[in-house]
Amino acid sequence: MMPISSQKCGFKRWLLACCILTLASLTAGAQSAGDATFTVHVVQRGDNLYRIALQYNLFAEQVAEANGITDENAIVVGQRLIIPLITTDAHRGLTHSVAAGETLASIAAAYSRTAEELLALNSLAAPEAIYIGQELLIVPPAAGEASAPPATAPPLTSAEEPLAVADARHSFSRFGEAVEGFVHTVQVGETMFEIGLRYNQTVDAIARANNLLDPSLLSIGQPLIIPGIQLPRLAQDLPAIVHSFTIDPLVFSEGRSGRISLRTRESAAIHGQFLERDLKVITSDDGKQHHILVGVPMFTDMAVYSLQLRIESASTGEEFPLSANLQVIAGGYWRQSITINNSDLLEQSVEEAEKSLLAGLAGTFTPERWWQRSLSLPAAAAINALFGTLRSYNGSPFNRYHSGVDFAGAPGTSVMAAAAGRVVLADRLHIRGNTVLIDHGWGLFTLYAHLSEALVIPGEQVASGQLIGTIGSTGRSTGPHLHWEVWLHGVDVDPMQWVQEVFP
Repeated sequence: MMPISSQKCGFKRWLLACCILTLASLTAGAQSAGDATFTVHVVQRGDNLYRIALQYNLFAEQVAEANGITDENAIVVGQRLIIPLITTDAHRGLTHSVAAGETLASIAAAYSRTAEELLALNSLAAPEAIYIGQELLIVPPAAGEASAPPATAPPLTSAEEPLAVADARHSFSRFGEAVEGFVHTVQVGETMFEIGLRYNQTVDAIARANNLLDPSLLSIGQPLIIPGIQLPRLAQDLPAIVHSFTIDPLVFSEGRSGRISLRTRESAAIHGQFLERDLKVITSDDGKQHHILVGVPMFTDMAVYSLQLRIESASTGEEFPLSANLQVIAGGYWRQSITINNSDLLEQSVEEAEKSLLAGLAGTFTPERWWQRSLSLPAAAAINALFGTLRSYNGSPFNRYHSGVDFAGAPGTSVMAAAAGRVVLADRLHIRGNTVLIDHGWGLFTLYAHLSEALVIPGEQVASGQLIGTIGSTGRSTGPHLHWEVWLHGVDVDPMQWVQEVFP
């Protein structure tokens, strides 16, 4: 006789097979009738509940509820999950996520609708009001003739994706309704308080926007709607000369770096301004690929700023304007109080003169690029202070900030170049002490301060990881450490972003 445990196991396998066959037949029948209510997703390596949910414009809670999942980390590779579908029938409607370069007229034409209809459906004041990442209602959820899916709607990419998947950074759908706004994806170690601080929002405001009963329960990869954040708005149609136009990230932060990329259909020259600064454009591929690296200065007000570009055709000399509105948000930096015995070094004039000197040196542009991918850490030592921390010296207001990252190494610890480049400064400064500044090309510079000694000279070409000095405590310092800065086009920015990300 078969053991009871084997009988149970066999019964479970038979039951699972029946369920899968039933689901498959029901799904096929529902889809053939144009009224799909669910499909089946097979869990792949690297999948998690939130990533799966985003593929289908759902919240993870919806997928968990449909499958009776109580532990979001319990899914395994090969597991079959029921996915409740957001269908395009007359009862649910259809949405479209706006991409860069699309206009209301082009979107309307793709779905055999008129721009006037989309204006009315989405309560838009003018066609120019649409912005990248916005979810536009194409077919309203109400029943009736106006709710019927357009006959010439774009073909579906697969049977399991009846709607275009919204970009998780911008917007998504919840229970069949479009959710607009900036979306933050929860990272390792983040808390709701830190996220709120970054976007200048209260924990309660974010919790209400996301219908969270317990704000302390966050999961890695979870999307959070951030209220009050405006996404970039295209001020006009993309000129015919432009093949693609991307902005990353879509919302800039004070003290951090961003990328703007354009690809033109022919050789062209790009000129532009942002934050009242002329932009340096890096052009390649016979004048067709253009990259712009932007550093947002600390203490930039949280507001919407205009990006103005001018594209000049190399063949005809004709100029094409292109503009977009970008929002800058607060960096969400912490505060720190420091006591300095030598009050002479706290003189604002001394600090401003030194920063002006460095900004002038780091504001130059070398067209040759010596750095590759991300930067390396300059010292094998613990980090004890991060960029952007607002500082009070000897009881002063928090009107200054930490302009780099500090490494708490012992005196004499090796300091290495974060990337290949050319030394442009090796000197003793009032605030930073013995300092080395390296030009890596394309407007990127790294600075190494409070050194006990510098082991390179101006004009010297250095390799990534090369020994350039040793940790000390010269200048305005409370103890031995390396102060490391990154400058982009004359603006000091967060060095760790350049370690963690690849530019351009």
